[in-house]
Amino acid sequence: MSVECCWDVAGMFGMMAMAVWFVLLVSFLCEFGDGAGLSDPMLLITNGELYTPLSRGRGSVLTGGGAIVAILGEGYPVENLTGLPVRVVDAGGGFVVPGLIDIHVHVTGGGGEMGPASRTPEGTVGEIVDAGITTVVGVLGTDCVSRSLENLRVKVAALQHQGITAHMWSGCYRVPSPTLTGSLIRDLQLIDEVVGAGEIAMSDHRSSWPTTQELLGLVTDARVGGMLSGKAGVVHFHTGSADSLLQPLWDVVNASKGTIPLKHMIPTHVSGRGPALLKAAEEWVSKGGRVDFTSDQEGETASHDALMDWGKRMGNAALQGVSLSSDAFGSLPVFDSKGELVEYNVASPKANLNTIRRLVLDGKWALEDALQLSTTNPASHLSFKSKVHFLQGNWRQVQMQTSLY
Repeated sequence: MSVECCWDVAGMFGMMAMAVWFVLLVSFLCEFGDGAGLSDPMLLITNGELYTPLSRGRGSVLTGGGAIVAILGEGYPVENLTGLPVRVVDAGGGFVVPGLIDIHVHVTGGGGEMGPASRTPEGTVGEIVDAGITTVVGVLGTDCVSRSLENLRVKVAALQHQGITAHMWSGCYRVPSPTLTGSLIRDLQLIDEVVGAGEIAMSDHRSSWPTTQELLGLVTDARVGGMLSGKAGVVHFHTGSADSLLQPLWDVVNASKGTIPLKHMIPTHVSGRGPALLKAAEEWVSKGGRVDFTSDQEGETASHDALMDWGKRMGNAALQGVSLSSDAFGSLPVFDSKGELVEYNVASPKANLNTIRRLVLDGKWALEDALQLSTTNPASHLSFKSKVHFLQGNWRQVQMQTSLY
């Protein structure tokens, strides 16, 4: 992979010093590709404030052979690498942090609630990377007729070819849900990219209102498929604002006589549908479950406010049960009290970065605490072991930020 045209980073930083979280992703400096090979030059990123996402202070990151080789302390003598094919880039004192993991991205587009013309376009790798995201989990949604798992699988393969890490959920809102091979267990065991089932709708007027036995069977298949494939085996639940809230998940737990661990069910959209659902999500996490907050789009504050509250009242132990995803490229329909669609927008993948930024700048969170929501937490929840810390992962998982401002 050639990186010859990419090293005017200091100039870029100077021109964009006032940019909001300008992102330079190492694997996308010049070109898209399948990733670095053993014959590619080593890369040394110097003079950066390192986060893994824990703060490591000022230092350097050395990559080679498609992997992160070492984290070097400040002042490491670069001349020690003489004779090796090393390219050096100066981070200019900026932040060097893991690329974000987004577990809920409509990479093939979404929407359609206002008819065929309202289908949203698929996302591009450039849009994903510009948002600081280097790992995505693609998802369908309401429409699993004109949007298919086959299309999603091919899009995921395309994103992998273009240099980022991409996975997918098998299924859509409805139960029974479509699969690629005829069953969820087979999807998990035979298709590397499948991490579980999702997004399955519950407590929502667009849901198929599955019975407890149907959900129990689905979650059991996810658990067994995960065991056989060495994956987390999760069902990712779209949660609406109906009064049932998270009760369908508790019904599954009770029907299994407590034998199904809560970690196999991750409800999403829990932060922006009112205080009752947020309280239910708090109870779920307090009992050992995991939840996914949908990050704030421009003008929104629900996830920021909820995270600020949880951080003050419940501490970091509870926050470790929370991931942050963007719902990118999906529709953002707004329904009135009569169920009529009154507004329609498209979600931006930049919502994760913007929410993290606001937690740090306005909420005075430590950067490492905010980063965990889109790095170590989702990596842990979905058993992405190589993504837990960037020093253990692929060089695609590194990004640099010039400033929080």
